Amino acid sequence: MSIKYCLFILVCTGFLLLPHVSAYQDDSLDNSIPSDLVILQTPLDEVIIGDKVYLSGQVDRSLFGTQPSDVIILISAPKGSHTDTFMLAKPVSNGSFRYNQVADVGGDWSFEALYNGIYSEKVYISVVPGDEPKKTALTLSGWPTFPKIRDYVSFKGRLTDSEGKGISFKEITYRLASSPVGCLGGCAFGGMPEWRDAGSVTTDINGEYSFSLPVVESGSVQIEAFFPGDEGYSMTSSKALKLTVYE
Repeated sequence: MSIKYCLFILVCTGFLLLPHVSAYQDDSLDNSIPSDLVILQTPLDEVIIGDKVYLSGQVDRSLFGTQPSDVIILISAPKGSHTDTFMLAKPVSNGSFRYNQVADVGGDWSFEALYNGIYSEKVYISVVPGDEPKKTALTLSGWPTFPKIRDYVSFKGRLTDSEGKGISFKEITYRLASSPVGCLGGCAFGGMPEWRDAGSVTTDINGEYSFSLPVVESGSVQIEAFFPGDEGYSMTSSKALKLTVYE
């Protein structure tokens, strides 16, 4: 009897068995489900705007050999935040790790740790305004201090809090007041400088900022930087710089 004839008989009598393939994936294979193998925690569930969120965690020893690789910290921040959507944390040899994040805007935040495709439970933190805005300080320096017409003067400075820590991603306005040569202090305006806005710039992650301006006329120029303040930080301005421009 031929092989083809045998197969025909098996099909007709219903004895040909085909493997069953499920259209559904086993949920136990879904690594997006949080696991106790990766732990993320925080001591506080509420912080004030401008303060740091302190996170710590642990990667189970079964997930790595002698030295664990980086842990991905997934961040969900409210609208208006300049925080990245993920950052890296470097574990020590036993798998423990730490990560700190400045809460730059108010609202509900969440954090999640991801290691080799395995997720931790999410950590939720509420960021609220403080009773009083934090005090701030603003510096400004420029070079050269005796420029000539058509030169560019470079300025830089830093916005910090009362602890000297840089305040990131805040808008700084710089403004000018000018008077004739030999009349420093704004005496052309009755002794009171008449300030006008010249532009704005945003601080970087360290609270630093920089900008440059062209010199277009001779005379004495004063320039200062100004931070208007917000719900987390108080208003402040730098000391005025005095530049004398000669032809």
